[in-house]
Amino acid sequence: MLSLREVSLSFTRGQRHVVRVLDNVSLDLQAGEIVAVIARPAQGKTSLLRVAAGMQRPDRGSVLFAGEEVWSMSDRRRSRLLREQIALVERAAPQLDVPVLTSVALPLLDAHGRRGAYARAERALDHVEASECAGQHWSELADWERVLVALAHGIAREPRLLLVDDLTATLDMGETEEIAGLLGSLARERGVAVLICAGGSGLADCADRIASLAGGRLVAPPPTPEPEQGNIIDFPGEHPRRAS
Repeated sequence: MLSLREVSLSFTRGQRHVVRVLDNVSLDLQAGEIVAVIARPAQGKTSLLRVAAGMQRPDRGSVLFAGEEVWSMSDRRRSRLLREQIALVERAAPQLDVPVLTSVALPLLDAHGRRGAYARAERALDHVEASECAGQHWSELADWERVLVALAHGIAREPRLLLVDDLTATLDMGETEEIAGLLGSLARERGVAVLICAGGSGLADCADRIASLAGGRLVAPPPTPEPEQGNIIDFPGEHPRRAS
């Protein structure tokens, strides 16, 4: 579903200082799979997701969605891809101060019309069990409700690729586990490919594979020894979660 091939991205701070946030990053993500990338603040998590979403062009490397190079597409087609098949989930206040249901429906109006957009928004809020928030405004929501609404924004598009940016940083363990369960059900039941970037391991527990991002490099953690069944001696086996 998503392939990053030797992707690099740098930003210039001041007149001369160049910061490389992504350095030769490669990653594959299949339909129905969850991959988590763990990184400290300011280590490139959001940049990685924006590149994966086709919102930020890398300095070097390839970004392929369903086998097609994203940056070979026309601007119109790439924009449509982001609206309809890729969803980037960030916990940020909406630009317009409107009720939650309207806020979730607004990005869908062009593609689905008013009736279709509101139907999708209602289904998404119901799926994350946040239907009671439909008539409220962002400022009236609790922190936990804002996370649910942000997730509803993403899944209302019924995307093939869901990109999740540090969504549970302020949640407790139980709330994080609920979000992990929702993401897991999207992958298993709908075949959605899910890429999570997070500052800690809590949400990553639902992932099929885990990697870390530091100094612009994406690396897999060392394998965790697992004993194999044997009559006399157990030998360490390879951990099944491996990042590309």
